[in-house]
Amino acid sequence: MQEKQYLEEDEIDLRELFKTIYNKRWFIFIFTLSVTLCAIIYAFSRTPVYEVNTVVRIGYIKDKLVEESKILEQKLRLVFNVDYKNRNLKNEARVSNIKSVKVADNFLKISTEAFSNEEALSKNKEVLTFLQNEYQYKIDENIFKIKLDIKEFEEQIAYIEKVEKVNLQKKIERIKTQSITKIDEKITLIKTQELPKLKEQIILIKTVELETIENKLKFNRKKLKEYEKNLLNISKNKLSNNTQNMLMVMQSLNTQNLILNIQNTIENLKNEREKLINITMKDIENKIKNLVNITIKDLRLEKQNLINENIRKYEINLNIDLKNKINMLKNKIQLKKIDLTNNSIKNSEVVGTIQINDYPIKPKKELIISVSFITGFILSIFIVFFMNFITGFKKEEQII
Repeated sequence: MQEKQYLEEDEIDLRELFKTIYNKRWFIFIFTLSVTLCAIIYAFSRTPVYEVNTVVRIGYIKDKLVEESKILEQKLRLVFNVDYKNRNLKNEARVSNIKSVKVADNFLKISTEAFSNEEALSKNKEVLTFLQNEYQYKIDENIFKIKLDIKEFEEQIAYIEKVEKVNLQKKIERIKTQSITKIDEKITLIKTQELPKLKEQIILIKTVELETIENKLKFNRKKLKEYEKNLLNISKNKLSNNTQNMLMVMQSLNTQNLILNIQNTIENLKNEREKLINITMKDIENKIKNLVNITIKDLRLEKQNLINENIRKYEINLNIDLKNKINMLKNKIQLKKIDLTNNSIKNSEVVGTIQINDYPIKPKKELIISVSFITGFILSIFIVFFMNFITGFKKEEQII
């Protein structure tokens, strides 16, 4: 009997709830309709935002990327303020996201937003243009180096054909004719022309090239001090305005980059100076020593070794060694040309088609209206129950 009484009381309570909702049905309807209308007005008053997505393949030089994808991603996010929290879309397009593709480290996905597809596409292309221009120097440098190597190999072949072969042929003829007089003339030529030229090169390096490098070092050191002073002044300035602080941070980063570039330039100049002193000059000095201690001595020994064995040696050099050397250089030229023609060096480019949405991504009108309708409906029922609870509570107080 007690359980039956509880069931009857539950039925009465449930009926009362439905009765309360039914009595306030017009309030629930009007309230829900008002919330939904507000959501409709809000959704249709917002300016639609369009999104353009592009997948970019990072530029590469043979099997190496121009920059690691993670580093490049962070650099682009910094340059285009992707992670800046107050990135409200106003009158211009913005980069909404830049991230590396998980399945392939050499791809980046670039997303841009704007009030029109044209503006979003233009901003997307701006990121790609920046990326291409940023590393174009590496591409050009490597292409130039390959062309320079090809030219150097061709010059070596020409040198072998025009100089080394001819010299060997002359040596053979000279040995055959026992032209000791010509050997003496060559020794004299080395002493009077080649050695002075090499010595002039040493003087030229000391008086011109090293002096030029020193002047550049002085100039860059001066600029480095100026930038360091500017960076110190920037760090001392503390502003209350967040926007100005952000500008100061960006200015500080740019100044740090300038300092880093000048430090690299100074280091390169020092390396160049060391190379001139420790490599180039030593090479020339070694050439001088070789001319004096080897070439001239060889020529003098040649006078005494005019025999068939020497002739055979030169003939082997002429007909076998030089021929193999030329073939090897031609193979190197062919490989370098293949590097230029088979896309082994390429700048960053768009992969596939640019993804342009015909419909805006924001605001999501259907979602806003649906959520608002459900929220308004639930909230109106809650208000009805709450008002009913307050009314019942006051009646109990009056009875008491």
